[in-house]
Amino acid sequence: MALVGEKVVRVECNTCGSLHNYRGEGRKKTTAPRQATASKTRLNKADRLWEELQCKLRPETAIPYNMSTPMQEEMQIQHPSFGLGLVLNCIRPNKMEVQFQSGIKLLRCKLD
Repeated sequence: MALVGEKVVRVECNTCGSLHNYRGEGRKKTTAPRQATASKTRLNKADRLWEELQCKLRPETAIPYNMSTPMQEEMQIQHPSFGLGLVLNCIRPNKMEVQFQSGIKLLRCKLD
């Protein structure tokens, strides 16, 4: 709609039909994938806790998770979805907090 010399300064929108200042070609897409930066890898609190628990955990002694199995703190369980875990806290009447590699989960259980 308007030119200043060779430069486009005002255009008509194809979508809504209104006039507005020309904003340029827009954002150009890059074809190269982003590369991960080689910065220091920092562990968050949950990851550090899991690393500390690794020395305590023995997969061969873990019992399969079942809601009807009586649970106590410090028991090791093997959950079908979350994997190996350690019971951190038993909450009355029928809940427990379990530390898995993916984080702390609240699961249903039977308390001793």
